[in-house]
Amino acid sequence: MLEDDAEYAQMLLDVSEVSKKPKNWNRGRLHRALNPGSLIRVKGPTSIIYPASFAASVNAFSSVTEDSTFSSDVEKIVNAMYGAHLTLRVYPCGQNEWDYQFSGVISDPGNYLAGEKSVLFSRLGADPQEWTTLATISRIPERDTISPTVRFERVMATLQEAVADGEVNRQVLESMIQETSRAMEGFGFSEAPTWPAISVIPLAVYRSVRASKITPELEQGD
Repeated sequence: MLEDDAEYAQMLLDVSEVSKKPKNWNRGRLHRALNPGSLIRVKGPTSIIYPASFAASVNAFSSVTEDSTFSSDVEKIVNAMYGAHLTLRVYPCGQNEWDYQFSGVISDPGNYLAGEKSVLFSRLGADPQEWTTLATISRIPERDTISPTVRFERVMATLQEAVADGEVNRQVLESMIQETSRAMEGFGFSEAPTWPAISVIPLAVYRSVRASKITPELEQGD
């Protein structure tokens, strides 16, 4: 119903075909065509991942080994980078073109999906599948010509300036927070995507279903 109404009002843009072309990502054509908050539909190879479940599996495996250091490190990294959310990745150009993706987080504040998260891998497997995603554009990042290392070094250089003589300079502090966030994105420690990926807020994720049927081949004798 949402799709029908949005299409009727000309508020839904299907980007499935145009986002298959890497040049539309590289040249910023797709980014210029999309506006934050607008509604899009994209069909393509899609992964829905629950990293916390992977971390728990690694941790469980360590219980039968002598060294638990590796599992402990993996769990810390996964928790720091992903938290307890479901992660959505749509690869219109194929999984091998990882940079060209629509990326989003499926939050679950009420823990409604608690039971579904733990069995997600066994139900869907590890490989991306052909799904359709209905989403709003959350953020369209810009090209960043400054490396995350340089950004972080600048942050550390302004740390003392933010807090000096027992007073807090809010302008410097907030600028430092912004630069730190950008550096964390560049290092990959944030779910926020870097160019050319585009951040979305998933509203619905579904796949087309065809009825199963008995074919003549199945009825043939061996």
